[in-house]
Amino acid sequence: MVRTSVVFALLSLLAASIRAYPTGPDPAVTGGFGERTCAGAGCHSTYELDEGKTAKLGDILIEGLPGQYEPGKTYPIKLVNSHTQDRRHWGFQLAARAKATGAQAGELSTIDGTTQILTEKGIQYIEHTEQGITSNTFQFTWTAPSAPAGEVVMHASGNAADGDGSPEGDYIYSTSVAVSPAK
Repeated sequence: MVRTSVVFALLSLLAASIRAYPTGPDPAVTGGFGERTCAGAGCHSTYELDEGKTAKLGDILIEGLPGQYEPGKTYPIKLVNSHTQDRRHWGFQLAARAKATGAQAGELSTIDGTTQILTEKGIQYIEHTEQGITSNTFQFTWTAPSAPAGEVVMHASGNAADGDGSPEGDYIYSTSVAVSPAK
């Protein structure tokens, strides 16, 4: 009886540890600057990273950045996950960094309860919350560095999940967008 209880407890812990992250992943899964993504971190490994792009099933887009940023100006950013098959949950993580150094560039800010910010090693990561997983679109702001920081690159990874609560059957997409300072 005790052995059965121990086995059941271990199986329950294993099941809990492999569930999807509806409240957002750990920091540093944007795919930029040598970071992994949720496809390469052992989370969502059914499909290779960007396999859905290759098959023309979906993508992830970062919208709202100008051709050149003005120091200190705040820009509304929209991140859009897309996928042609039935997807029930969506997620993402994004960071903005100086291309030359990998240092934090500017400031990311939430505008509603669908996103949250985590900070690790001086880098801000904006990502989905559990409240936001039913929409494929996330909105937030980026305030450009107050002093020109050179070219800034935003790296993001996104999840188009089937919503079954497991990490299996989910597509992970990645993208990056660079913006230069105004002259």
